[in-house]
Amino acid sequence: MKMQKISSVLLVLVALCFTSFNVMAACAPLVTTKVIAPPYDVMNAVLTTAKINTFKTKLDAVKDSATYAKLLTEANATAALIAKGRIVVTLPDGTVVVDTSKGATNTFNNYKAKTINENHNTRISILDSQLYDCGIGVETKRSTTDGTVESYVAKRLGAYLDSSGTVRISHK
Repeated sequence: MKMQKISSVLLVLVALCFTSFNVMAACAPLVTTKVIAPPYDVMNAVLTTAKINTFKTKLDAVKDSATYAKLLTEANATAALIAKGRIVVTLPDGTVVVDTSKGATNTFNNYKAKTINENHNTRISILDSQLYDCGIGVETKRSTTDGTVESYVAKRLGAYLDSSGTVRISHK
């Protein structure tokens, strides 16, 4: 009887581990299909592995206005690679570090004060890039501000459950 209980418990634990591993290894539904199709494909092509590594390195280095300026320069240059491009860089908790649509609001002091933009931890693409092991999130939505449709691709900056944050590219 005791042996049967132990076997049952072990079987349940193995099943839970296997299920958890499979969930973590996946992307959000349809992400791998969507990210290679319009409108996401162009944005995905801009956020190469090398570009992600550059953003991670520059985000990790931010400690003052000078290092912040280097991250902002990278974000502006990357946003300019696509028509009506925008880059948002966040910490893992959703704190916005840089938002290229905010212009002069992007300063080291505003980042530290968390006043560049509202927290983005509930944005689908950012949330999915942090939540799923693949590190990619996509989203298209209509702006409540101006009514335009904007599409997003977000990629995690670092390892699953140990990232520096997220970079999200978008265009209208």
